[in-house]
Amino acid sequence: MPNADEVTGLLLAGGSSTRFGSDKARYRVDGVALIRRVYDVLAGVTGSVLVSVRDAGQRYDDLLSADIRYVEDAVPGAGPLAGLAAGCDAATTPWLLVAACDLPFLTAGVLSQLLDARTSEVDAVVGRTPDGRTHPHCAAYRRVPAQEATSALLAADRYAFHALLDRLSVATADVPAESLRNVNRPGDVP
Repeated sequence: MPNADEVTGLLLAGGSSTRFGSDKARYRVDGVALIRRVYDVLAGVTGSVLVSVRDAGQRYDDLLSADIRYVEDAVPGAGPLAGLAAGCDAATTPWLLVAACDLPFLTAGVLSQLLDARTSEVDAVVGRTPDGRTHPHCAAYRRVPAQEATSALLAADRYAFHALLDRLSVATADVPAESLRNVNRPGDVP
């Protein structure tokens, strides 16, 4: 586990779950809410975890606890990039370890791989599955370069997370596809 003053976890939970039909963060897999599953994995690897939400009305105290630190999207309607921007603004550590709340099969081992692949030459380490796809919603970001890049993208009304990667020095870590399988519809989880 990294030092607590080195990495902050950032749980992206601000989505509207339009395709899912209800708040997917609350969806239970094996009796545990998706948000709780991912929170516990992040908390097991980092010193602290921030939970990114759309606005002040979106809270998960019933699934997490009342002392969770929430950060609200920096730009309403800008998606997960706004959540990363809010996390960068709130964190004081050099690195953020980011995970979306819809990754029920995420493991501490995968998050450790991302952290282990950090070097002084990179601004981000992104998970890459065997099909060659990169997953910027599960990645380690150096806070200051990510903060600068997200601010510039949001100011330009560019909200695609992959556009962020074009502005950073990025390394990848090969991870199992199953660990980054996300849930967009209730049928996506057996």
